[in-house]
Amino acid sequence: MVRVVKILASGALVLAFAVAPVAAQTAPSTPPPTPSQPGALAPSSAETPKAKQVEGPVKKVDPAAQTVQVGWFLGLLRTTLDVNGDTQILSGGQKVSLLDIREGTKVKASYESRDGKNIAKSIVVLEEQAKAGTGSPGDAPPPSAPMGASIPTS
Repeated sequence: MVRVVKILASGALVLAFAVAPVAAQTAPSTPPPTPSQPGALAPSSAETPKAKQVEGPVKKVDPAAQTVQVGWFLGLLRTTLDVNGDTQILSGGQKVSLLDIREGTKVKASYESRDGKNIAKSIVVLEEQAKAGTGSPGDAPPPSAPMGASIPTS
């Protein structure tokens, strides 16, 4: 039994080391804009944050704090993203707000790390999770009525 546990732990460790470099990859950042005035200095690469991406299910939405937690690596790890007025949130090609994102929804987000925070640049809803009892009235089956009862129609 102990040997089986050791083998499984070793396999998990190997898997973690194999997946970590893939998860740490970031999207290529755009080059800094060229200065518009002659003699002006371009910002150094240390000053310009690199764009990163995370994709996975939404674990938590906090409208008061303007944050979204996105799970990744089999949902075991989470990245908290700060949402601001510059963040573009899209669902089905339409611009939506933070209040429209539900827990469990699969998203892909682009963000930058600045001052110890992950600032979301864009959040794209990839797949809505079906919620029971939500949606338009035509989505749910009509409530069942006792035999002989009439259901008013409008």
